[in-house]
Amino acid sequence: MFAAAAAALASQPGQACPEPADNRTARLTSALKSGYGVQYWGASFQAETLAQAPHGLLIIEATKIGAADTSDGREVTFTPEEMERVRRQGERPVLAYLNLTEVEPWRDYWPEDGKTPPWLGPETSTGDKLAAFWRSEWREILRQRAIRLMNTGVDGLFLDDALNYFVAGSLKGRAPGMPSDVPEAAEIMLSLVQEIAIEARTVRCNALIIVNNGVFVGRDAGPENLAAFDTYRAAIDGIMIEDGFGGADTPVLHTALQEDYLAKGIPVLSLDFTSKAQTEDMVKRARVKGYAPYIVPDGSFSSLEPPVAEAP
Repeated sequence: MFAAAAAALASQPGQACPEPADNRTARLTSALKSGYGVQYWGASFQAETLAQAPHGLLIIEATKIGAADTSDGREVTFTPEEMERVRRQGERPVLAYLNLTEVEPWRDYWPEDGKTPPWLGPETSTGDKLAAFWRSEWREILRQRAIRLMNTGVDGLFLDDALNYFVAGSLKGRAPGMPSDVPEAAEIMLSLVQEIAIEARTVRCNALIIVNNGVFVGRDAGPENLAAFDTYRAAIDGIMIEDGFGGADTPVLHTALQEDYLAKGIPVLSLDFTSKAQTEDMVKRARVKGYAPYIVPDGSFSSLEPPVAEAP
């Protein structure tokens, strides 16, 4: 069934690609042997510095300067020439950050007229502003951003905050048009990720897609959406779990990662926040589970931590 889903996805509109999905997985798995790193800003967030990083895979912001800090209200991204240096002329895959569900006012999609856009969703209990990811207007913004990011020359996209399908589906006092419950919100997220993956692959046919969190999206969508979950998994190349050995550490989480992803050949990246003294123990725990680990001791993505290479 999973192979059939991959074949069905390959037949979707987009750029024809001679490279099968299995090759994307192999490329990601090979890159992770040398460890991965995540950086979004900071004094060392420059093409030349990033190019010198030893990591086998980098997840970065393609934006160097946010829209709020430019004269024309447009973000400044790395140029294709800069990105090629970061990629080491294609020897190392680099993924660009794209948030699926949270509104970020430093992006240039933010309206300057002060009017509330139709794609603005509710505010969460923690103060985060959700995008109405179930609306066509937001999905169009994401599709346009996916193309723009891919045109910087990156190898694919890192899709953040997929877990907010659960937040949106759990909110009380829903506005008209919002998903009625968690299963409906999960079904929408399955579709959204596939849309963005297809869009990215119109620019680079073998674009890598890694989703952050949202581990239970297939289970939450319910058994009636098993085929949709298979197609979703055929569209992605990896999943990251943040704080999986910290606050999110539960047996059911790791069971779902094993059964729903690793057993299907989808790599799992773990990103944990801990002290340097606890790094070795955290790395061991991740490796036992079959995850590719990365540790951020200070909780900040303003610099790259050393890569955690595969154990010899």
